[in-house]
Amino acid sequence: MKIGITGSSGFIGRNLTEELKKRKDVQLFYFDLPKNNLLKQDSSLERFVSGKDIIIHAAAVNRGSDEEIIEGNIVSTYNLLSVIKKISRKPKLLFLSSIQAETNTVYGQCKRIVEIMLKDFADTYKMPIIALRIVNVFGEKCKPFYNSVVATFCYQIANNKKVIIIDKNKIVNLIYIKNLVKSIVKEIFIVRERKFYLKKIYSGNIITIGKLANLIKSFDKIKNQNELKAKFYKDLYQTYLSYKK
Repeated sequence: MKIGITGSSGFIGRNLTEELKKRKDVQLFYFDLPKNNLLKQDSSLERFVSGKDIIIHAAAVNRGSDEEIIEGNIVSTYNLLSVIKKISRKPKLLFLSSIQAETNTVYGQCKRIVEIMLKDFADTYKMPIIALRIVNVFGEKCKPFYNSVVATFCYQIANNKKVIIIDKNKIVNLIYIKNLVKSIVKEIFIVRERKFYLKKIYSGNIITIGKLANLIKSFDKIKNQNELKAKFYKDLYQTYLSYKK
C-alpha cells in the first residue's frame, strides 16, 4: 500500500510515520515544508497524489495570524483536493481534524469548514474520505506553547518556570499520542460503506486544567511510575520526564 502523508514532520505526523515505518506492507511518501508547499498547485503536488492508495492529511497551522491559519488549513486543503480532482484513480483520504472544530476560534472554524469541503468532495467524486475529529493530544516531545496544554505545563514545571492558568475549572479530554496513532492506523485499513465518515477520537481521560497542573507538579516527588495506578497518569508522567532531559 502506498501512503502519502502531509505534515509528517509535525507532532502527530512524526509519531504516525514512526509507527507506519514498522510495517512491511506500506510504502511511505511525504509532502512537507520547506521542500514542498501545499499553498502551491504545482507538479510536485501532482506527483505526490498520483498513484497513492491513501493520503493522510495531517498538515495544519494552528498558530499565527488569521490569514496564516486560513491559508494553512483551508487553502492548503483546497489545493490538495484540486489536484486530486485531476487524477483518474483517486486515493482514500484521511483528514486529521480537531475537537476545536466545535469552537468559534479561527482555527476551529477552519477545521469545520474543511470537514464540510471534504464531505462535499466525497459526495461529488464518490471518493472515500474519513475525517477524524481529535481531542487534545499529549505525549513526549510535543511542542510547548503551541498545541498542547500538557506540553506547556510539563515544560514549565520541569524547568521551574511559573505556571499561568487562565481558567482552572476548564475541562479537557486528553489522549496519549501512542493511543491516537493506533486509532489512526486502524482507520487506514478499514473499508467503510459511506464515502464520507466523520469520527470523533476521544478518551476517558477527562480532567480540569487546575487538577492537571497540580498532578504534573506532583510528579517531581515520584521516583518510579509504578507508584502511579492509572495508565493515564503513567502516560503523563512519561511525558513530564521527557522535558527534564
